[in-house]
Amino acid sequence: MAKTTKKDLLLAQKTWDRYTSAMVRGHADFQIRASKNEDFYLGGGRQWDDDIKEELEATGRPWLEPNLIFSTINTVLGYQTQTRLDIAYKPREADDQDLSDLLSKIGMHILDQNHYPWVESQVFSDGVIQSRGYLDIRLEFDENMFGNIKITAKDPLDIIPDPDAKSYNPDDWQDVTETRWMTLDDVEDLYGRAKRLEVERSQPNDPDFGVGEIGEERNKFAEDGNITGWVHDEAGVPHVRVLERQWWKLQMREYYMDNNTGDIRPIPDGVSKREKNSFAKENDYSIIKRMDKRVRWTVCTQDVVLHDEWSPYDHFTIVPYFPYFRRGVTIGLIDNLISTQEMFNKVLSQILHVINSSANSGWILEENSLTNLDPEDLEDVGASTGLVIEYKAGREKPEKIRHNEIPTGLNNMANMAAELLTTISGVSDVFKGQQGNEITGVAIQSRVQQNAVQLAAPIDNLYRSRHILAQRILELVQTFYTEERMFSVTYVEPETNEEEVEQITINSYDDEIEEYLNDTTRGKYDVVVSDVPNQVTFQNTQFAQAVEMRKFGVEIPDDIMIQLSGLSNKNELAKRMRGQGNPEAEQAQMQEMQLQVQNLQAELQKIAADQRNRDADTTKTVMETAKLMAENPEAAVAAQQILNGIGMPDASQQQEPQPGHPRPERVLHQR
Repeated sequence: MAKTTKKDLLLAQKTWDRYTSAMVRGHADFQIRASKNEDFYLGGGRQWDDDIKEELEATGRPWLEPNLIFSTINTVLGYQTQTRLDIAYKPREADDQDLSDLLSKIGMHILDQNHYPWVESQVFSDGVIQSRGYLDIRLEFDENMFGNIKITAKDPLDIIPDPDAKSYNPDDWQDVTETRWMTLDDVEDLYGRAKRLEVERSQPNDPDFGVGEIGEERNKFAEDGNITGWVHDEAGVPHVRVLERQWWKLQMREYYMDNNTGDIRPIPDGVSKREKNSFAKENDYSIIKRMDKRVRWTVCTQDVVLHDEWSPYDHFTIVPYFPYFRRGVTIGLIDNLISTQEMFNKVLSQILHVINSSANSGWILEENSLTNLDPEDLEDVGASTGLVIEYKAGREKPEKIRHNEIPTGLNNMANMAAELLTTISGVSDVFKGQQGNEITGVAIQSRVQQNAVQLAAPIDNLYRSRHILAQRILELVQTFYTEERMFSVTYVEPETNEEEVEQITINSYDDEIEEYLNDTTRGKYDVVVSDVPNQVTFQNTQFAQAVEMRKFGVEIPDDIMIQLSGLSNKNELAKRMRGQGNPEAEQAQMQEMQLQVQNLQAELQKIAADQRNRDADTTKTVMETAKLMAENPEAAVAAQQILNGIGMPDASQQQEPQPGHPRPERVLHQR
């Protein structure tokens, strides 16, 4: 049975002290602010303090919560879902183009396998609402013993960055810590039976997140998280708080150095001296040593070290997303809207209070003037609908006290608050899809683009996080995808617009040429990150543009229009439009083509026959004219005079043709 050593106790205590220090130095304040931001996004009574609500209700005053932040943030989240990440790798050397295309396909395959659009939407919403979002990328071995790349979204309240860092890139941080609330079964599954028993012997009594500590409680399905770690919850499952810290530590490390280019890369752990020397000799490498920073991975409870080894990765597994980032200071879109939303809530609550007060403003009546009611009854039911009041003859009629009008200042403040929310957020009614002052479609589109410019910073930082993620994917593929693997990559065939599946095999050894085909470990590449429109949104836009073009006379084929539509069986319909996939349609189309060819041949024959007839008539006319001139020479002289009269020159006076020009026809004369 493993025993806890003094060294492990010191390491666990060091890790725990680093965690508490980071909490006190700012992360606890971030948790409070992030939780408040989320309350203002969700609404449902969360925008008011419970004490204030109880005080208002005790005095009969209403509290309202018209949540304008909810629709504003949802508009921004919807804008992000219209574009999706597209990864491409550009080779630094010309002969690596095929490999770069292959790596691009593998990168998109990894994103598809991780359902990345949903993961990114979660991280983007965390950043927009709570000012910080985090991706985690690492290998998991649940489905493949060689490991698959896994991308997940982390709770921002659980991720504690280096409190002294002020860079967006986590490579510049000293460390990053994740705190988790784990069951003992999880501990045993990840770190073994011996570690579970060690944790049990320590009997930790850590409180649940946000209970009895600095910081905020985490979101979960349970309404009440007030339990401690070793006291079982209602399901009888003990929990323990686990810290997972990734931090930089100096190490004297061996590297391969390319003797031709000078490039270096670290030698993997566990490689024997003989293997290192053999590999270096085969590839003309040298083995060098140098002091360098390396990621150390420590996992522990407050008293027990569960794991402490060099990380298999060259970077932290955490990839951050900060919508607005100013050298370590992060804010989201809600931070600057809270005070305005609070003003809006209070103003509308006060307006409702004025209306409620005026509905039962009281009565003025003469003493003993009522016959069917007592003054106390009138006080209770005086504001009821259909009230009947009977008073004595000769007495003054009861009069209802005129209520106070709603102060104009309250209405102005309510309108001002609504406008401020739009101005500060940069999300107008047009951007939300509502009707604005714009009339034409061009004006609306221009206004939408202006709103998109105001969201340039959050979107640009999203591209920055995407670039870091794409770089991490490339490095993990080149480092760990070294054995032969087969991938199924789905792509859209441009001609038919149908999804096709391509089988790709990497790192397969060819005995004939004695080298690896599609060797993903070879080459260096730059990352190109772009976004592509969401399939549904992009397709709807393309179809609408095609419809407009046909209105202006652009002859877009019917089968293309079918392909651009959103019909469920559009591919089959497009095939039938083109006569594909239907034997009867193909046969009918062939017969129609044969008939067209026959008609064309008949027309050509008719034209040729007409030409022969015209040639025969011309020949007959010439012969008759020549005979007439031969029998009567005076007719030739008369014919020439007629020709001269209409401007035709005498054939006998025409010049000889110049060389290279056709000889003109002459009038026939009988000599």
